[in-house]
Amino acid sequence: MDDRTYARITEVHSPEHVAQTLQPYLTDARREKIDRLLAGRLPSIQVAIEAPSDPHNAAAVVRTSEALGVLGVHVIATEGRALHAKATTQGSYRWVRTHHHDTLQTFLDHEALADVAVYGAWMDAEHTLGELPVDRPLCLLFGNENRGLSAEARAACTGGFRIPMVGMSESLNLSVSAAISLYDVTNRHRAAGAARLSEAQRAEMMARHYLDSVDDRLWSSLLGVPRERP
Repeated sequence: MDDRTYARITEVHSPEHVAQTLQPYLTDARREKIDRLLAGRLPSIQVAIEAPSDPHNAAAVVRTSEALGVLGVHVIATEGRALHAKATTQGSYRWVRTHHHDTLQTFLDHEALADVAVYGAWMDAEHTLGELPVDRPLCLLFGNENRGLSAEARAACTGGFRIPMVGMSESLNLSVSAAISLYDVTNRHRAAGAARLSEAQRAEMMARHYLDSVDDRLWSSLLGVPRERP
């Protein structure tokens, strides 16, 4: 469910009303799966990629994020809808909030980044992955596969981090780096008792997922909100 369509629907109905109206049209198994998904979401962690050169790498980060309960995935200055490659994401982009930004500044100004510390990944960073804080919301920012993070992105970060390596390899693939980093920080944030979804966040996400689980024609008819034609 894209943001514009969701906004049109919630101009007329509350998220709670949307979910209540659509609930009878979902199977028990589908509702239980969505409940488990919402229970596992971790709003304190987000991830971002600056100018990825391979859209499949970016899409792989979406799939990893969804699997680990990360709520938001951002991509900055890329061509097309890099986070929505169906063959790589296996549809997982439907279950996280994906954001495409034209510039680094629009990313930094996004409402989802309010009060969030942005830590960038680069090889000679001052902090190791295990030193990233667990007492505040984080967004992990990764750079282009070949060039890494831009100087502007580094300067805008709260700090930098690196993944300690003991082998001969000096770097890791973008999607691998993101997977290792997200696995570490999500585990440590959960162990530290990081907050889960608020009631408002849960209601919004449940409405979105219920809308994604039924045919467009059904929700349009039940909610009285016309679908936008292609």
